[in-house]
Amino acid sequence: MTDEKNFFRSRHWKVFLVTMAIAVPMFVLSTFHDLFLILVVSFILTFILKPMVDYLENLGAPRWLGILTVFVGLGSIVVLGIVLLLPVITTQATQIVDAFSKERLSVMLNDLSMQISRQVPFLKSEAIREQLNNSLVSFGKAAGETLSNLLGTAASLMIVPFITFFLLNDYYRIQKSFVRSMSNKYFEMTLNIIHKIEDQLSKYIQGTVIESAVVAMLYAISYFLLGINYATVLGLIGGITNVIPFAGPFIGAIPVLLISIIQFGDLSMLPWIIIITLAVQQIDQVLIQPAVFSRIMNIHPLTMFIVILIGNEILGVLGMVLAIPMYTIILVTAKETNWGLKHYRITQV
Repeated sequence: MTDEKNFFRSRHWKVFLVTMAIAVPMFVLSTFHDLFLILVVSFILTFILKPMVDYLENLGAPRWLGILTVFVGLGSIVVLGIVLLLPVITTQATQIVDAFSKERLSVMLNDLSMQISRQVPFLKSEAIREQLNNSLVSFGKAAGETLSNLLGTAASLMIVPFITFFLLNDYYRIQKSFVRSMSNKYFEMTLNIIHKIEDQLSKYIQGTVIESAVVAMLYAISYFLLGINYATVLGLIGGITNVIPFAGPFIGAIPVLLISIIQFGDLSMLPWIIIITLAVQQIDQVLIQPAVFSRIMNIHPLTMFIVILIGNEILGVLGMVLAIPMYTIILVTAKETNWGLKHYRITQV
């Protein structure tokens, strides 16, 4: 027993704990990418819907009935949103596709290359047009691959509602089974870790949804006031891509720039698009994020940057999105484990 005490108190134990906390998630992420994505989306929906299910259960409804009620309510909201927004989105999306027809793109490239050559006389319009055409082809291929991947991912995610239902229905049973599998001396510490992680992730996910919705609205209003076509769709794209740290806002600005070039025939909107992107990001960082996340996240910017880079190396864009929640789980687990080892007298005889 003395050897056990010395091991848990040694630095080797702490190094082992941190190493495993990093190595295990990295292995799982790289090996079971699709399965991991399905489980992550299911857990996200579980954390979002769980408070409503708990509320209905506390009112006396059977848990399964509460889940079905929430699903029906959520489905009704989605259907209503589709009914109201689908005509607008469909019309604008169709117009966007038509705007990118081969003939219109050819005319646009000619006009744009001529304008650039007039502004920069030492550049030849033919060379500019060729470079623009190559860039457009590369962008089209990348967009096609991305769309194909998204369609494949969407097909895989069809199973998400079923997993979410069972996670919601058996949430507390799963939690109790996991805690009971622990030794008695780890019981209280494990329960505390689960509650802390659950609380942090639930608030983070709900906050991210609110943040994305507000950012999407700000973008849509700004583009509408500028007179840029398809403001609703472009605003939604901006809100969705905003969840990607650092690069997201600029990724969301690319389709806005392309649409403005087609609509106005030049780069006159580029300064305004840059100003709007930077302004919305400032509003997001100065007002929205502190209001939503001030009580949740306390991460140094440099640490956040490194964590996001690691996420990008493991899972690309998806890794960047999931980096902070995963880091939060690891951080909470490490902190609470360290605190528990000191205060719950786990290592004592």
